[in-house]
Amino acid sequence: MKKLILLHGALGSASMFDGLTEKLKGSFEVYAFNFSGHGGAPVNEEGFGIEVFAEELKAFIINNKLEEADIFGYSMGGYVALYLAASQPNLIGKIVSLGTKLAWTAEGAEEETARLNPELIKEKVPKYAALLKERHGKKQWKQVIWQTAGMMLELGDEPLLTMENLPLVTNEVTILLGADDNMVSKEESENVATILPNGKFISIPNMPHPLEKLDTGVLCENLKSILI
Repeated sequence: MKKLILLHGALGSASMFDGLTEKLKGSFEVYAFNFSGHGGAPVNEEGFGIEVFAEELKAFIINNKLEEADIFGYSMGGYVALYLAASQPNLIGKIVSLGTKLAWTAEGAEEETARLNPELIKEKVPKYAALLKERHGKKQWKQVIWQTAGMMLELGDEPLLTMENLPLVTNEVTILLGADDNMVSKEESENVATILPNGKFISIPNMPHPLEKLDTGVLCENLKSILI
């Protein structure tokens, strides 16, 4: 059975894949883990960001003997997978990303992070604040938000996936984007698929960005058609 690693997005956790895992486990040996600082996982002393998360993915692969396993990366998870593959393509099998923001600018990062204020979230969206507190822990949820904002601002100033290193990702890569995704553009997704040596782009009708709102059945069928 093919092995598949699921990577969560920013402010997410591995538990968010529970429903998808149930649908996939008849076709794949499914693995997932929390990036440091997420889902109650300890904060990494090396820092917080794509480069650190890529090292954690590498360690997870090696420690669990998952070399050449396929990867599904949602949002930030897709960015992490591509960044690791740019330096170590042979460590990973096929890569599928969904809703991954691939074109970062300083202006775009400022816009994205304007809402990433825990006090503002508590005031404006108390249910979401409660969810984040439950997901990451009452002592850590605010720190995760602030650090995520900092990571995005750094990506805006200095993107880690560029015209120089994207061609080094020789893996088969499928960039999925929900047609109703209002956070990621079709243009940036198609552009990166063109730059990648073995990249392709697929738009999924009626699919929004938030993982909680996805039709896991539709996503499962797309993953099986791409990876099997």
